[in-house]
Amino acid sequence: MTFLLGETLVPPYVQRLLIGKNATQVARGTMLSGIFSIPFFAIAGCIGLVALTLAPDIDPNKSLPYVVNTVLPIGLKGLVIAGIVSIVMSSADSFLNSASVAFTHDIVQPLRKERLSEKHELLLAKVVTCFAGMAAIVFAVKIKSILGILIYTYNFWSPIILVPLVAVILGVKASSRDFVAGSVAGIAGVLVWNMLLDQPGGIDGLIIGILCNLAAFNIMRKLGKAA
Repeated sequence: MTFLLGETLVPPYVQRLLIGKNATQVARGTMLSGIFSIPFFAIAGCIGLVALTLAPDIDPNKSLPYVVNTVLPIGLKGLVIAGIVSIVMSSADSFLNSASVAFTHDIVQPLRKERLSEKHELLLAKVVTCFAGMAAIVFAVKIKSILGILIYTYNFWSPIILVPLVAVILGVKASSRDFVAGSVAGIAGVLVWNMLLDQPGGIDGLIIGILCNLAAFNIMRKLGKAA
């Protein structure tokens, strides 16, 4: 549930959906990417099993480089490393681009009385990309687990944005007060569940945060209608 909700409607995916020519193309692309993901993740899982068999005590985060370095011949090893780097760079630039566009176009521009010119907006996007990249490096160094990094970022996304975003897509009318109340409840739920209660039952706070956001969002909408 944590990964399902954490990956739902994240900005890089939404950007790809919105550049489709029509709904049919978007639906077909989504379906094909899902089908392609099946062998992709199956192969990744098999690599992990190979690493576990060869070195049962290995750090899970080092499984892939260990298998590449131990099993593959020299020529194929370089090809695989180049492929891995290209995959990482492809994902990284998509997320960095989404972060810079969201900050520049969706936060800075609406808050300004006079809109930025295209030249200044592009410059600001480049600066934001640079700082976001440096922040990503810090996170990668400080948090040792790759899965830990993903879950940590999910906790800043889904409990705050997912509920109102889905509501807007479904045509639900809501006010900024509803959004703020839901977002505050969502992040508060995550912090209380993860930090104060230490994740009872092994359930991540992301799920609790989304439920808190959903509850607060709907309560505020009903209060607004009653008023």
